[in-house]
Amino acid sequence: MSEALLWFMLTILLFAGAFWLYQKYPFIWMLPILTVTAAVIVILALSGTSHAVYMSGGQYLSKMLGPAITAFAIPLYHVRHHVRRFIPEILLGVGIGTLIALTSDLMLGLLLHLERTTNLALLPKSVTLPVALAISERSGGTLALTATFVLVTGLVGSIIGPRLMTGLKIRHFVSRGVGLASIAHVMGATKSMSLDQREGAVGLLTMVLTAILASVLAPWIIQMVY
Repeated sequence: MSEALLWFMLTILLFAGAFWLYQKYPFIWMLPILTVTAAVIVILALSGTSHAVYMSGGQYLSKMLGPAITAFAIPLYHVRHHVRRFIPEILLGVGIGTLIALTSDLMLGLLLHLERTTNLALLPKSVTLPVALAISERSGGTLALTATFVLVTGLVGSIIGPRLMTGLKIRHFVSRGVGLASIAHVMGATKSMSLDQREGAVGLLTMVLTAILASVLAPWIIQMVY
């Protein structure tokens, strides 16, 4: 129990330090999700600690993901009047975005001749992590790979997405919110929230709807492909 508490507290302290550094030096490579991940990997490697031992404390942080995502309902409620007018457009965007994300992942895996477990781990990469892990576990994917794919997808999407949409002259907050959150899940929604509250609200709603729709579509798509 003491060892689990040690890793739990160490992770929190690392994140607090990384967040302070990012506020002082707001560069892409200083994002806490990058620096903390790198720091934990180095510490585990140097100390000879296994991932299983680390997760004896890290599991408590993982269990907080669900309540943290639920808390996003608060900012969404505050701007609900902006979102309500565009519900049909949001639903259409979520449907198309989710279907393309799921099918393109599977097709890419088949073209690259990936193993079934690896391909199924790739499938929910555009879905927020707790739901992505549930989909991967139920379908037979490798959970560690799923977590990696979700992390990389969210990171790359939240960095490149806003610049790409700006370059394509996509300016409406609904289009940007749906586009970014449907590919980069919570990281995309958080990035949208930092740019515009209305865009962020649409992104949060998109993230939730994408997770629900992906949970329904994923088993059906897998059954068709395999």
